[in-house]
Amino acid sequence: MVNQETNESGNGSSGEYLGDFLKQKRLEKNYSLEKLSQKTKISINVLKSLEANDYAHLPSAAYIKGFVANYIKILAIPKEEAFGKMEHTYQQVVGKPFPALNHTKQMKEAEKKEVETSTPHEVIENSNSFFDSTKSMLPVAIFVAVVLVFVGGYKLISSVVESEVSNKKAKDLGPKIESSSALGKLNEPQEDKKEAVAVEEKVVNPSEVLKKEATPAEEPKVEQPKPEIRRNFPTVSFKKIRSKLYTVNTSAPENTDPYLLPDNIRKQMNPELQNIYVAAIEGNTWLSYKIDNKPIESHIISQGGSLFLQGEVIRIFLGNVNVTKIFYNNYLVDTPSKSGVKSLVFPEERNADFHLPLFPKAKDDILYTSEEYMKRMKLEEDELEKKKN
Repeated sequence: MVNQETNESGNGSSGEYLGDFLKQKRLEKNYSLEKLSQKTKISINVLKSLEANDYAHLPSAAYIKGFVANYIKILAIPKEEAFGKMEHTYQQVVGKPFPALNHTKQMKEAEKKEVETSTPHEVIENSNSFFDSTKSMLPVAIFVAVVLVFVGGYKLISSVVESEVSNKKAKDLGPKIESSSALGKLNEPQEDKKEAVAVEEKVVNPSEVLKKEATPAEEPKVEQPKPEIRRNFPTVSFKKIRSKLYTVNTSAPENTDPYLLPDNIRKQMNPELQNIYVAAIEGNTWLSYKIDNKPIESHIISQGGSLFLQGEVIRIFLGNVNVTKIFYNNYLVDTPSKSGVKSLVFPEERNADFHLPLFPKAKDDILYTSEEYMKRMKLEEDELEKKKN
């Protein structure tokens, strides 16, 4: 709910918020809340919350947009101006942009975006580029230090070897003076002398020593942190439908009540299809449904309004179901619910093909069927497990 003091202080001029704007237009056209409620079929409490910018007591964005559409239609208010103020007010009050409501279009755009844009882990890597580049300098510094140590060692060993070689050459310049014991060995076989020379040459091999010492050490490997995956499809616990969701009452007196089930609806029944009639009798209700392979749709049914659906397979999720009367093939359906929400599948023999919740919502604020959500959730979980390994 928008603070009235904010509007009066100058931070938001009168009419900037949707509720103030609608109330001003209503008063200009001399409409009372009671009269407007009768025209729009919207309860007075909802109208009061709408004009007070009190979104805490209003349903989701889809229903808010439906209320505004009915409101401005009766008062002939320009659609672009009203919806513009609606999006602005929703941003200010709720703290996030007003979500798009075309599920089919957004689903295609989301799939296209998965191909054309960066993956979640690429986004995280880009945001941490400064940190990663700083860490990548560490192995380079270590490598340079190791090279300097080995170059210094190489020069030191070279100087020692050169000194030893020079001393040996200086000793060999003069005539050899053999000892008496050495002279006594002049008659020994020449093969033994050759072996002694070979052994002496094998001991002094400075090139092999230098080659071994000059080999640089292997560069230490620094493991990069594995980025987390941003989940658009958080884990949801799905439950296969194994029990009855409703009961068809073929002997209910409501079946012959023309006020609850009008004759024109009764005559439209097609015996080859599923025929569903939802009437909001005691208050407003809202629902999402899917017919066959068509996209998911969401609707608000104001008190006194109704909705008629036909198809081979129909799935419905209702809110405030206890204010409605639902007829299946012209017979009343009993839908007991303590929470006020209810999931229905027609025909009943198709229950085992689906899971609850029927239409879970992902982080992108789009409704998905349970089977589509489970598929995408599994893909994200597999990708996350792959990144961990």
